[in-house]
Amino acid sequence: MAGRRKRIWCAVSGHGFGHFSQVAPILNQLAQTLPDPEIHVTGGVPQELIARMLVRPFTHDPHNRDVGLLQTDPLVVDRQATAEAVRRLHRDWPEKVAAEARLMAAWSPDLVLADIPYLSLAAARAVGVPSVAIASLTWDEVLAAYLPDHPELGQWLALMRDAYAAATLALLVTPALPVHPFPRSEIIPAITTPGVPHRARMRQVHDIADDRPVILVSLGGIPARTLPVDGLIRDTRFHWLLDVPCPAGYDHVHPLRILPELPFHDLAASVDGIVSKPGYGMAIAATASQVPFVYVRRGVFPDEPPICAWIERHGRAMELDGDAWRRGEFGVALQRLMRLPVKPVPDVRGAMVAAGLCLDRFLS
Repeated sequence: MAGRRKRIWCAVSGHGFGHFSQVAPILNQLAQTLPDPEIHVTGGVPQELIARMLVRPFTHDPHNRDVGLLQTDPLVVDRQATAEAVRRLHRDWPEKVAAEARLMAAWSPDLVLADIPYLSLAAARAVGVPSVAIASLTWDEVLAAYLPDHPELGQWLALMRDAYAAATLALLVTPALPVHPFPRSEIIPAITTPGVPHRARMRQVHDIADDRPVILVSLGGIPARTLPVDGLIRDTRFHWLLDVPCPAGYDHVHPLRILPELPFHDLAASVDGIVSKPGYGMAIAATASQVPFVYVRRGVFPDEPPICAWIERHGRAMELDGDAWRRGEFGVALQRLMRLPVKPVPDVRGAMVAAGLCLDRFLS
């Protein structure tokens, strides 16, 4: 139809915030070129986060299209609950694909971007809409790592890999898994939005008057039940910003106050160090801003080895063992990283490259 605004259906895994942190910069790049595009976001990402990260208006369907992993804590996976949720998702699979296809057909998108629900890719195939998978990981590889001996794993993987293979094109986001189920794929650079530092504002809102370094301690989008607060209370060399409730009476331990206007990449650029897990969004944002990054691994999450190798090569990053994490012994690693020279900023133009490929091949 002449003059019709382009429509982009963006399906995002609700497992943490890292998946939306990859796709949001792509949508923003597309919005700079396309005249007034319409954007529909599906998945269990908080609407306020979407609004903070997108430059264009959007509509939102908050129902998750995949499982990811179910976790009792950012570092602990509930394997039994995950298996039950995958079983429920795959039950009556053709009917679920048909239902999603009806929703998709009614909205009539020009392109489906998926990061990385396989139900959405299967529905796009059923509707005949081109689809682009944005992938630094795929859930089949994650499930195989966490449930290797489950008796239903083989049939689950066959279904998932068939749906992933439906993608018209997969863009493998650096640092991506070396193994993937996509027959048509291209590697693109890492994705993040370069952070704008607001250091003075960050100190002001947390009532920090001295010059001790400000360290963000956060495990990302999955809420933490606890952080090693007792250890941080004892370490007065830093100001600690924590995304859990903090005890009163300490001038160096602060509950994190997220400024409404501050997206995460700006938050990462506004502190002097970060302690976290090596999830994609936080690790890449810290490396792009050359902020010291101390991390503890989650276990067998398959995208951790390539992410850890990349951030240690391009940034100032160091791994903690589990005991040091539980004791809150972050200071020595942070001080060591702060003494290291800043490295050249790595290539993080993945959003621009991805948007260009989408425009040239599917939205021209």
